[in-house]
Amino acid sequence: MSARRYAVLAALALFIAFIAVNVLSNSWFRSWRLDLTEDQLYSLSPGTQQTLNELSEPIELTLYYSRDAALPQPQLQAYAARVREMLQTFQARSGGRVRFVEVDVEPYSEDEDDAVEAGVEPIRLREGGDPIYFGLSGANAIDDRVGIPYLAMEREAFLEYEITRLIFELENPTRTRVALITSLPIDPAAAADPVSGGQSVFATEMGRLLDVTKLAPDFTEIPDADVLAIIHPGALSAAQLYAIDQFVLRTGRAFVAIDPASMLAEQSTSFDPFNPVAPAPTSSNLGPLLERWGVTMAPSVVLDAENALAVSVQDPQTGQPGEAPQPLFFVVPAEEGGLNREDLMTAWLRRGVNFGLAGGLTTSTREGLTVTPLARTSGRTMRMPAATAMMRPSPYDIMAMWPQSGRVETIALRLSGPVQTAFPQGRPTVEAPPETVDDAPPAATPPQPVAAAAEHLTRSATPAEIVIVADVDFLADDFYIDPRNGSPGADNASFALNAIDVLGGSDALVSLRSRAQSVRRMDLIDDMERDAQRRIRESQERLLENLQQTEGELAELQARGRGSGFFSGDLGAELTPEENAAVERLRQRVAGVRSELRGNERNLRGDIEQVEAAVVFINVWLAPILIAGAGLYLFWRRQRRGSAQR
Repeated sequence: MSARRYAVLAALALFIAFIAVNVLSNSWFRSWRLDLTEDQLYSLSPGTQQTLNELSEPIELTLYYSRDAALPQPQLQAYAARVREMLQTFQARSGGRVRFVEVDVEPYSEDEDDAVEAGVEPIRLREGGDPIYFGLSGANAIDDRVGIPYLAMEREAFLEYEITRLIFELENPTRTRVALITSLPIDPAAAADPVSGGQSVFATEMGRLLDVTKLAPDFTEIPDADVLAIIHPGALSAAQLYAIDQFVLRTGRAFVAIDPASMLAEQSTSFDPFNPVAPAPTSSNLGPLLERWGVTMAPSVVLDAENALAVSVQDPQTGQPGEAPQPLFFVVPAEEGGLNREDLMTAWLRRGVNFGLAGGLTTSTREGLTVTPLARTSGRTMRMPAATAMMRPSPYDIMAMWPQSGRVETIALRLSGPVQTAFPQGRPTVEAPPETVDDAPPAATPPQPVAAAAEHLTRSATPAEIVIVADVDFLADDFYIDPRNGSPGADNASFALNAIDVLGGSDALVSLRSRAQSVRRMDLIDDMERDAQRRIRESQERLLENLQQTEGELAELQARGRGSGFFSGDLGAELTPEENAAVERLRQRVAGVRSELRGNERNLRGDIEQVEAAVVFINVWLAPILIAGAGLYLFWRRQRRGSAQR
C-alpha cells in the first residue's frame, strides 16, 4: 500500500472514530459534566439533586422564549443561554424524570397562544416593539401546571431555587399546612368571609396562599402541619411550651414573631363591662425555648436614628405641626447591610421592611446550630425600656438623650441545625382541676379512649429551620400599606409570607441558598468607578461651598447698604461693581469645578479603556503570542541541535 493511500485511509478512520466517539458520548455519557467554573455555576446543589431523585412521576419543563424579539438585547440572550443550560442540567441529572422543551415564540402564532395559556407574561422593551416571552411552565403526569411568568435577569442568583420549587410544587400540589398560635385577632380562615372581614392584608394573604389552622388559646397538642407559626402568643403554660418544643424537634419548621412592646396588641384590647376579660399582653416571649436555642430578647426596644421613619409632630420651638424622623419606627433597607441579600427569605425583597418598637436579638453559640441574621439596623442605635417606649416619647425628646455611640442590632434571624429539648425531664405534669362538691351522684360516663402519647424527643429528629423576628407590629397594615390606594409601600407581609413559604418546602428545598451570578463584575473597574464618584462628589461639595460663600458675600453687601437690591428682589436694579466682582468670582469657580468634573470623567474613561485593552490583549493576543514564541524556541533549539550534530 502506498504511503499516500495509507494516509488517506488513516485520516478517514480518524474522522469516523471522531464521529463515533461524539455519538456514543452524547448517548451514553450525556449526564457526565465537568464544571470548572469558580462558583460551580453548572453544578446542581445537593438539595436539588435530592428533589430530582425523589420524583415519583415525570415532569415536563417548557421554556417559552422569543429568540428573534430578543436579538437586540445581548444581555437577555446571554441570560437565556444561562437558563437553557440550567434546564439542560436538570434534565441530564434527573435520570429521565425531567424532560426539557424550548418553544420559540413568534408573534401571532399558536405558540404565542400556548405561552399566554401557560401564564407566561410578555414584556415590551420599547413602544411598538414585538413582545418578548421569557417564562417557564411545568406540567406533571396528570397535567397539573405551575409556571414562572417571567424569568427576570436580576433574580439569576435564585434561578436554581425557582426551578426546584416549581418541580417540588408539581410533585406536591397540596398547599403548605400551617398551625398558627397567636393572641392577636389574626384569623386567616375568616379573611375570605365578606361578613366577618376586617382582617389585615397579611392575614388575608396568609389565608389565600396557605392552609392555616388557628389553635385555641388552651391548646395542649399541635396538629400535623408543615410549619408552626407563632405570632405574639399569650401567656403559655408549661404544657403548651412543651408541645411547641416537641413540634420543633419533630418537624423542625417554625416562624416565630415576638415583641417586647406591641402596639398592635394594645390596640386590639377593648374593654367590655358586660364581659370583662384579661387584656392582651403587650409583650411576648418563648422563655425557656429561646434560651435553649441560644437566643435572647431583652425587655427593651431598639431605636434606629439613621433609618427612622417620619411622623407628624408639633415643633416644640414654634408649636407648628410638621414631620420629624421617629427612631422608634424605622426601616431596615434592602441594601446597605440591612436585609440579608444571600438568604432566600429576604434576598428578593426590594423595598425594605418597616419595624416599630422592635426588640433586639442576641445569640450565643450552640453546638451544630448556625445563626443567619436576616434583618439588621444601622449603627446609630440605642435601647429604651419597653414601658417608656409604649408611651411614644417625642422624636425631639428622644434625640435629646441620644448616646454618642451605638451598635448594629439584629431584628430578625434564622436558626439552622439540630436543637435540643428545653424539657430534658420529659412532659411536664399537669395539675388536675380542683374537685367540686356535689350532693348528686356523678353521672355514669362511658370510658373515653386515651390517645397514645408521642415519643418524647430530646434532640432534633430533623435539622431545624427556625425564623425569629423581634417584632409583630410590622404585620399591621398601618406600617406598610398606603391608605390612599391600598398598595404596600414596604415588604413587611412579603417577608413573613416568604419565610413561611420557604420553611414549608422539603428539607432539600429549604437547604438551597442563593448562587453566584454568571456575569462576574470586574472589581478593578468597580474600584475605579467608586474612586471617580468620590472625586466627583468632592467637587460638587466644593461647588456648593463656593455658591454659599458667594451668597454670603452678596448678603453682606446688601446688609451694609452697598448692594444694588437686585438680590433682595428688585430685579430692575443694576449690579454694583462689588456685586459684579462677586458674581464673576463665582462664575470662575464654577467653570473651574466643571472643568475638574470633566477631567475626572475623562480620566475614568481613559483608565477603563486601558484596562479593557489590557484584558483584550491578555485574552486574545497573549496566548497565541506565547504559543508562537514557544514554537519558535523549539524550532530554534532543534535547528541548533542539528547543526551541532553535523
